[in-house]
Amino acid sequence: MNAVAEDTRKVVPFPSAAWFAELGDLMKANRARQEHLGYIDCSVAFTVTDGSADGLARHFRVVFEEFEAVDVAEVDAAAAAAADFGLAASGATWRAMIDSIAAGDGRPALTQTLNYLSHMGTPLTLVAADPLKSDLYYRYNQSLQEFVNASCAFHTVYSSAR
Repeated sequence: MNAVAEDTRKVVPFPSAAWFAELGDLMKANRARQEHLGYIDCSVAFTVTDGSADGLARHFRVVFEEFEAVDVAEVDAAAAAAADFGLAASGATWRAMIDSIAAGDGRPALTQTLNYLSHMGTPLTLVAADPLKSDLYYRYNQSLQEFVNASCAFHTVYSSAR
């Protein structure tokens, strides 16, 4: 009789502040990896749209200081716009990236990285009030990728953007 190993990883819904907070907890727990990559000081608005014409969206602001995510909150559009920069995509785009990270045991396919998905402005859009703020995204890109890659440590379950 073959026993199937039970997945005992924590289950966290996406999109939710809990999902981003879990990434923040993992970032703190893996501080040595963050120190290797370098500090990250910025606020990021992660936006998940439902893909509809009216653009229903949820926004999650994560504030990074040095080697940690020090604050995570679901915010309104105005608070998201006040972040240093934002990354916006449909739920389907986020899901494809998260699933690729899980399938790659923490390493997404090259076509499912933040850098690749945002390079041409679609399907992931970088939103920033000015060029200096958008430069923060490129400066901290690898730290942000590692932040999202940590999602392989738990099981993500999906719901709609709203």
